[in-house]
Amino acid sequence: MSALVATVALLIVAYVHVSMPRFTGAGRKRLVAHAMLLMVGIVFGVVSAMLAGASAPPWAVFVTGLGVVHVPALCVLVIKRLRRSGRS
Repeated sequence: MSALVATVALLIVAYVHVSMPRFTGAGRKRLVAHAMLLMVGIVFGVVSAMLAGASAPPWAVFVTGLGVVHVPALCVLVIKRLRRSGRS
């Protein structure tokens, strides 16, 4: 089960980072968005893996934590896609 959750989390991360250029202006703004999401996701994943204990494999907890951080960005990108918004 943890492998399934980790796979979904990785798909979320991939979708966010692939779709972000479509809705974010080029240059520094996009770079900062990618970097902040990845840095916060990595920190959250590492802390989650350290605190999880033996409930799940540490790699699965790390990847799931990384994906959880990307869920709000996923929601924003899906809404922008449904509204056919341009770059911001």
